[in-house]
Amino acid sequence: MHAIADGLIALGEPLELRGDDPGAMRLHGPDGRLLVSIEDAVRVSVHGEIGRLLGAEFAERVKAPVWWVDVRAVADVPDAERVARRFADSLVHWLGGAVFPDGEHDGPALSWKAADGSDGTTENAAYQGGSVGR
Repeated sequence: MHAIADGLIALGEPLELRGDDPGAMRLHGPDGRLLVSIEDAVRVSVHGEIGRLLGAEFAERVKAPVWWVDVRAVADVPDAERVARRFADSLVHWLGGAVFPDGEHDGPALSWKAADGSDGTTENAAYQGGSVGR
């Protein structure tokens, strides 16, 4: 996954890659603000679990086992969702799989802010898209 992020940077995305194994990889904008958090891949071996998590229709498009990768965009930072989507699409392009949700969604997650105003933490996360792949 580091190679995908490095590729986005090489293609001109003004990003800084932070984080190391184990733990989330983070993409920061040129101003140092957190834009995207990319969690470690988790193997999902049971096909029924894919259907439970993402719905039967989506589960028909992939076969177990899959690797689940959460890609979370900060909701209150302009451009974060675009960077998260570009990362997820690039991951699927190079490694296979599918991005969930497809296309546009109903609205941004409002529960994950870049900072909550009190102590500046970024710990309250909401699912903001990710990729599922083999």
